[in-house]
Amino acid sequence: MWEAVERTPGQFNQTYLAEVESLINRLGQKGIYTLVDAHQDILARRICGEGIPNFYAVDLPRHCKGGNFSWFMETIGVCKSIQDYNFTYDSDGNPLISDCQKHNFAGYYPSPESVELFDRIYTNNETYKLQDKFIEYWKTVAAKYANNDYVVGFDPLNEPFPSAVFYDPSFVYVPGKFDLVHLEPLY
Repeated sequence: MWEAVERTPGQFNQTYLAEVESLINRLGQKGIYTLVDAHQDILARRICGEGIPNFYAVDLPRHCKGGNFSWFMETIGVCKSIQDYNFTYDSDGNPLISDCQKHNFAGYYPSPESVELFDRIYTNNETYKLQDKFIEYWKTVAAKYANNDYVVGFDPLNEPFPSAVFYDPSFVYVPGKFDLVHLEPLY
């Protein structure tokens, strides 16, 4: 996970990467090959998920963007801010995991916070440059494992969510549109 690899902005934890490689090698010696994956669920611990470092999950909106459709989705509870769950927060500003687990985690994906973070990765928002940071993370990970015989490939982003769904709902129902517009350029 990115948050385990980059514990401080721009600093990559080589000890963690070496431990993962040791695991990859032990599995490989038993005939089990590894697909290295940028695991994430709802992107950040700050919003009941995991994946990217919390220090990149900043200045997140509490309301969905996208005109009347986002207003409608917010009204029916599909686009609900993490802050609207009335969670208890720990000293780092993260909702307590026990509170997060009271709800199906998939329901957090269309939160304005999650949608915004995915959008920052796909579009490389000028203010946050999250895509650039994601690419630096992957350069580090790929360089570490590129020559490992037990690595069969790399999965750049586990379970990507279509970020602009409230601007353009067709990202969900038009086959391949999200892939063409957001994933292919990122990859």
